[in-house]
Amino acid sequence: MPLDRNGSAATENGVYQNGHTVHENGHTTHSNTQDFRFHSLGERGIKSVGSLLEQSLIIVSNRLPVSVKKAESGKLDIYPSVGGLATGLSSYTKNAENKWIGWPGIPSNDLSEEERRHISDELQKYNCYPVFLSQDQLNDFYNGYSNSILWPLFHDLPVTQEADDLRDRYWNAYQQVNHLFLEVILALSGTDSSVWVHDYQLMMLPAMLRSARPLENIGFFLHIPFPAAENFATNLKWGSDLVAGLLGADLVGFHVQSYLTNFLDVVEQYGMGSVDRENTRINLVDRMVQVADFPIGIDYKRYFQASKDPAVQHELFKLRNKYQGRKVILTVDRLDPSKGLVERAAAYQTLLKDNPSFRGKIVLVMLVVPSRTEIEAYKNLKIRLEALVGEINREYGTKNWIPVHYMYKSLPFERLNALYQLADVAFIVPLRDGMNLVAKEYLASKPNKDGVLVLSKTAGAAEELSDAVIVDPARSETLVNGLVKALRMPPQEFRRRADSMRKQIESSDIHNWATNFISALNLASDSPENGSPTVGLTKRQAAKLRSRFESAKSQLVFLDYDCVISPLIQIQDAESIDKFVAELNSLLKELSVSTDVVVVTGQTQSTLEEKFGNLDVTLVAEHGIFERLPGKKKWRSFRSADWQPKILVHLNKFAELTPGSEVETKDCSLVWHYENASAYDAQKHLLEIKRVITPLANVWKLDLIQGNMTLEIRPKGRCKGSTAKELVGRNSYDFVLVVGDDQEDESLFADWPDEAYTVKVGHGRTGARLRVFRPEEVLSLLRKFISSGNIFAVSA
Repeated sequence: MPLDRNGSAATENGVYQNGHTVHENGHTTHSNTQDFRFHSLGERGIKSVGSLLEQSLIIVSNRLPVSVKKAESGKLDIYPSVGGLATGLSSYTKNAENKWIGWPGIPSNDLSEEERRHISDELQKYNCYPVFLSQDQLNDFYNGYSNSILWPLFHDLPVTQEADDLRDRYWNAYQQVNHLFLEVILALSGTDSSVWVHDYQLMMLPAMLRSARPLENIGFFLHIPFPAAENFATNLKWGSDLVAGLLGADLVGFHVQSYLTNFLDVVEQYGMGSVDRENTRINLVDRMVQVADFPIGIDYKRYFQASKDPAVQHELFKLRNKYQGRKVILTVDRLDPSKGLVERAAAYQTLLKDNPSFRGKIVLVMLVVPSRTEIEAYKNLKIRLEALVGEINREYGTKNWIPVHYMYKSLPFERLNALYQLADVAFIVPLRDGMNLVAKEYLASKPNKDGVLVLSKTAGAAEELSDAVIVDPARSETLVNGLVKALRMPPQEFRRRADSMRKQIESSDIHNWATNFISALNLASDSPENGSPTVGLTKRQAAKLRSRFESAKSQLVFLDYDCVISPLIQIQDAESIDKFVAELNSLLKELSVSTDVVVVTGQTQSTLEEKFGNLDVTLVAEHGIFERLPGKKKWRSFRSADWQPKILVHLNKFAELTPGSEVETKDCSLVWHYENASAYDAQKHLLEIKRVITPLANVWKLDLIQGNMTLEIRPKGRCKGSTAKELVGRNSYDFVLVVGDDQEDESLFADWPDEAYTVKVGHGRTGARLRVFRPEEVLSLLRKFISSGNIFAVSA
């Protein structure tokens, strides 16, 4: 299920309340459990997604899959979400390498510094990282631009005059908050991660992230409809900025094909890329954006198996006694103008007026979940709806029969599922809806297939659930006729329809949705159009390399040591790593007899001396700042370190303020490591460090390089590429092999002549000609240049 429109990672419709029990009077009491955990996908789900996740995953949504609330006593309660998005992505969040970033559900104004730190530390235990927002930011970014401008326009509804008058202020807040999310992403992740951004509140974020990290794998999924081009372009100021924001992603996902088509129309109308409709992609100047539809599903097993739950059976028993054999028509929605609540109540009123035989035999149960109660349009909608419900009950009600049972509240899952099981008809008729998961939840909750779904043609679910009774919310008579048809449908027919739709829902559940999106993101980022021309070094390619190497008169092997050792440090013990380094040392020693070999690293001179000081090779430390030529003992320095004391005093100060962090002093660079610090302190002080050091860096011509939980300060203009160009300038080579893995290596790949063999280690977008996936494969490749034995494929 997607984020609900309050932004929480619960059901799209928010029909049960996370971590709460709601009584009949609508007042909320906290549940006894305070456990903070995510649902498991089960063994099937974990296996299916585990093989697909090639890099660490950063999930970014407006809200975290938890809510933080402050009790009157001042105690902070953290409630886990039991809903869709958290469930669908639960196996990812269990991996310590993955992170979920979002607002924790409470304004920062209500929290002290210590409380913010406490929340951050608690959430970090479960791989969740908060973006703290003030009440003013929430008013203008969330209630303002997101929900008073984007939400109505994307649902083909008018924007209020009040919102239109404040449009500029709202837009500024929208951009600012998107940038706050960006800062947290950059602080908490490295360039080797994939980022999955969710929903309309964060449409600027993909482009912001692409600008900061050109090689990042970025996916975006929109959980609401995407409007037709004429509506989007005509009514949405800054629409081109939003589209440009989405085009920062490698993959843009929608619920259904019609939304995808609308997006391509808008891109074409703005002239922002070459649209390939056959392959549903957009070709930009330097890369490609894949566009696809991913109909979101539900946690099918949870709803289907709930009928066996004694608590659900107890609720169902009470409901059957309450409604005394009458046929139940059920509507379940958040309070929202897009849901068509008044239209449905009016259709029911007409049904009773035109069909007296139904009076006393049916009941409309309207479950309306409170939503955005601070927005005037929502307050007015509630007044209109409740007035109409009162009118119907006064006009047609009797001593023994109330035509409409209206509930304005959330329900616990057990009662909601019992309602689904009880209902003879689900009356799901939004004016416009991205998907509408209530329709799917209703069908999944009916093990005996004894119910009829009446569904709006303007709900995304209608493109999947074609066996529903499809109605047009713009024509009130179709709603009435749809109800009549549903109430009179023979059991054989409605069971056939329900069975067909239930099979569809089961096969495309929330777990498959998440798996399919991640798989598509990997394919999009590894595509040839995005600078990834191969997926591996084949047997044939390895043989060609060997042949070219042997026929060359002069050869150069340029190896990034960090790319082969870093993955091993994460997964292997010290003894295995030492063995690996010893074998690499042996191979390079033999290779250097007739080949120029360069070993480059971001580490210090002493580290390279320790590992490879005995070899007759070129050693390059600190990304090109220091160089030791073959046969020499002395290192050459290309930059002065006079600046270090002036920067170091500031870094040491912030290290003291950030327990767990430390400063590494290299010969000509400084690195602030904060991977072991509190995420809250690290994020806060990282921004302050940049603010303080940037003016000094400009004076001393220094670069600030954001890494994975690190900030490195080093001289400008000196890098691996500088070393490479000097080598080529000093010598003429017939064969060049360059092996690397990070963002700096990509510029290095681009600097070499086309005939050079550039090799990327690992997954992700690359400009390299070839690719291997594991450090061991680098050793295997080097052996091919030394051994006279058979050539084997480097990777399967």
